[in-house]
Amino acid sequence: MQSRKAAKKRKSMRKNFWLVLVLVILSALFIGCFNFGNNYNNEDGQKPPLKEIGNWLGLPLPNNYSDLKYKIIADTPDPNVEIAVKVPEDFFQSLIKSQNLVNYDKFKDKLSYDIKPRELSNTDASHSIIKKPQPNTTIWITQNQYYPRYLWYQDSTLYLVYFSQ
Repeated sequence: MQSRKAAKKRKSMRKNFWLVLVLVILSALFIGCFNFGNNYNNEDGQKPPLKEIGNWLGLPLPNNYSDLKYKIIADTPDPNVEIAVKVPEDFFQSLIKSQNLVNYDKFKDKLSYDIKPRELSNTDASHSIIKKPQPNTTIWITQNQYYPRYLWYQDSTLYLVYFSQ
């Protein structure tokens, strides 16, 4: 009688062990699969994530950058990025060349998804990172992505906008 109870108890413990093991593995997979990226905001008081910003721009920021503002929401499958930073114009020109950017106005009819940057709303301009491009400002985009990155340079400021839906 005693050995039957002990055998039953061992079987139950093994079953519980496997159940816990399966739950731990599934939890690890679930957490790993849904960890898309980190969020950053220039208003959070943290040190700017220069490497992350460089990744979004395609080049590291030059040493003489200033007035960096950013909002990077990357912890979802649909990241949204807004970056504004004062840089020399030659940095912007090298960015255009190194990233093979194309003129938005010549390419916009071929886009399957377009945020129409000239129509961006500046409703709360005092808190907005992005300033809508002026009519004479050239907008550049990445051409190899379903959701392109939009870049423009005006008033010594480089703007990058990326929205995925």
